[in-house]
Amino acid sequence: MHTSNPSQVTVTVDANGTPVCSPDPVRARGRDALLMFELQTAGYVFPKDAAVVVSDPGSQFPQPSRTLPPHETTATLLDRNTEVGSFKYTLTVKHVASGRLVPLDPTIQNDL
Repeated sequence: MHTSNPSQVTVTVDANGTPVCSPDPVRARGRDALLMFELQTAGYVFPKDAAVVVSDPGSQFPQPSRTLPPHETTATLLDRNTEVGSFKYTLTVKHVASGRLVPLDPTIQNDL
């Protein structure tokens, strides 16, 4: 079994305060793909828990996402990627000044 390189998702927040993921859908490649979400808008962080939540994880997403210290601008999610399919997920960012949580519902595409 090998671990593939992380599938990178750039997360920004537009002028209206709406998160944007690029690419969407993110494509997982290889078994045990580590999906990495990088938040690149100043003034926003990922919440410590549940930054990335897959709606119906089944056996493909066996662990909750992790928000990495110290800056909380990177979140990771393990994707077993043993089944082809599309998986809806909710990505949440937090506006630091107000504490407001802002969700977005993009897609993960498992291609094997």
